[in-house]
Amino acid sequence: MPWTIESLPYQADAFDWFRCLEGERLPFLLESHVLLKDPRLTEGQTPQQRYDIIGANPSHVIESRDNQTYIDGQPAPLDAFATIEEVIQHTRPIEPCPLDLPFQGGAVGFFGYELTHAQQQIPISDSSDLTLPDMLVGVYPAFVIVDHQLKQAYLVAIPDIEVGALQHLQQQLQNVQPVTPQPPLLFNVTSEVHRQLNRAEYNAAFESIQAYIQAGDCYQVNFTQRFSATFDGNPLGLYARLRQQQRAPFSAYLRIPGADILSFSPERLVRVEDRKILTQPIKGTRGRHINPAEDQRLAEELRHSEKDQAENLMIVDLLRNDLGKSAITGSIKVDKLFELNTYQNVHHLVSSISGELKPGISAMDLLRDCFPGGSITGAPKRRAMEIIAELESVRRHVYCGAIGYYSYHGNLDMNLPIRTLVCDADQLYYWGGGGIVADSDASQEYDESLVKVNFITDIIHDLKNV
Repeated sequence: MPWTIESLPYQADAFDWFRCLEGERLPFLLESHVLLKDPRLTEGQTPQQRYDIIGANPSHVIESRDNQTYIDGQPAPLDAFATIEEVIQHTRPIEPCPLDLPFQGGAVGFFGYELTHAQQQIPISDSSDLTLPDMLVGVYPAFVIVDHQLKQAYLVAIPDIEVGALQHLQQQLQNVQPVTPQPPLLFNVTSEVHRQLNRAEYNAAFESIQAYIQAGDCYQVNFTQRFSATFDGNPLGLYARLRQQQRAPFSAYLRIPGADILSFSPERLVRVEDRKILTQPIKGTRGRHINPAEDQRLAEELRHSEKDQAENLMIVDLLRNDLGKSAITGSIKVDKLFELNTYQNVHHLVSSISGELKPGISAMDLLRDCFPGGSITGAPKRRAMEIIAELESVRRHVYCGAIGYYSYHGNLDMNLPIRTLVCDADQLYYWGGGGIVADSDASQEYDESLVKVNFITDIIHDLKNV
């Protein structure tokens, strides 16, 4: 049986395709939105990212809980990364995909921030009020991919897919037609937003970090706090509202048993394409301003901030070291330093680092070597993670881990899930934070943790008043 490649009616909004599959088993949506590059540009926007990917009903599920990995519910002897690699190798199609696509079937899912803590002997908070596993990845033999550049959409399936599974997917996708209206997405927030830390509590943690920095334990610690509220309804309704306000380049929606993950991340953790590596850490933030002149002033202040540049450079050096474990010696290059990127609610400084995988090293090996991302730990990495484990009273889970795909043909693309929510039972959670260095100001850092997630908090407030 050859590959299945079926043309579908192009939908400018991939969300319509996902609505067709939201009731299926482990559905996912990986979508890329417009990035506001620089407020000084006359058009103010770059073209939309090229591809969106949608899928459901994986052939295998790989899950990790409490340092034990499972394949379809059965214990596996290898760690999470090696287990994914093994399953991909055993299910990979012999014939290559006839289309040149970044994703050609394979693993899609999330990796929680604490996934590798046990192997690294880093403490893990006992306080875990979420039901999320440490990692959950599905292996998808069929998927929908939308090419916004060519204005085309395809249903793609590997040759070995079960006929019944393919026919079921084809039937579900017929519901995207306008003659079949989708049911409304109802979502209501039923409480005020609760901040995990007030200013006094945050200041106490800040002073502890400063003491560690002054003692020479570390140079930077990325400290976060959690926000929460109660809700009822379909979390996809919240995603629909939030995506109208935050067009992030690495957005994702994952529906897993008992929980929904909504990510509006502006940050790429790592990409491997034709064995070429790219990581793009974010360090340096300013909030947007409604007045264009003040907004531009804030952007220019960030662009020329020595403190923010120094903070960014610390993480660039850390990531060069992380990539060096898997990259060909001499291939690692810093392509861009301190590039100003602008989003709906903040300005950021972004750097780009590239390299090339060593022979015999896979993209999944690389992900293990650089996990979790240095921009959300601090430097040096291990000591910063130990301090985070000491001072953050609840687990991060998917926040600051990774969400993305590992394709059958070796490509990988993972976001770093900041600006990310988890809807678990009737509770929703999200996190905000930032890097603390020697010359940081506690009040400014606390305010920054609020600014980064203000688009979430504002929408939640609006939904509570509906």
